[in-house]
Amino acid sequence: MTRHTHEKQTEVNEMLLKNVEEEIRQFILKQRPDLTEDSYILFHELLNYRLDYMKIMIKSDSMIMEKLNESIVQTIKNNETISNNLNTTVEKNLTIGQKTADAIAKFGGSWPFIFIFIIVLVVWIILNSTQLLGKPFDRYPFILLNLALSCLAAIQAPVIMMSQNRQEARDREQANNDYKVNLKAEIEVNLLHEKMDYLINSQWQHLVQMQHIQIELLSELQEQVSEMNKKKE
Repeated sequence: MTRHTHEKQTEVNEMLLKNVEEEIRQFILKQRPDLTEDSYILFHELLNYRLDYMKIMIKSDSMIMEKLNESIVQTIKNNETISNNLNTTVEKNLTIGQKTADAIAKFGGSWPFIFIFIIVLVVWIILNSTQLLGKPFDRYPFILLNLALSCLAAIQAPVIMMSQNRQEARDREQANNDYKVNLKAEIEVNLLHEKMDYLINSQWQHLVQMQHIQIELLSELQEQVSEMNKKKE
């Protein structure tokens, strides 16, 4: 076998390591410390190294995905729920006076109170304008009725004010709770976006790299076939 023929056979069956793409070359040198960039490597060995490298990349992507899923699940488990049912919380902390004020304010702002109030006024005026039950106890101009209405208004006004003040405090607590919930949701959404961006970028880079390896592999196989055909000719 002549030297020229041997060189052609070497070109067909082997490849100079420094002509291999950077990632694969570094991987091979790490696996084979006895080789250098000026060493030749057989094509079938190069093919095996490329396949091993792709398997490692796929395994690495799977591990990254698994860790990401575990991180998301752990974050959900560790984070306490911020939203609270203020109705339950407020009702537990109500005093007797606050419950009474709420009941009076609720009854004073209802239709039954208006109907009862109208009935009492009509009956009071009729009883004191006629002598159905004997001598009237509050003749016109119904001074006793005016005094009763004034006392009712004087008592009802501060009771309603107390109920309104407590409702304002509840509204402030509700607003504060809504702010915390919205802030937590915004932080979690931003965190999820960052994780998804990292995952997409990482996966995209690996996919591009694997596609490049496949293209290089196909090109080398095509060159080998061409060289073998030329040799046969």
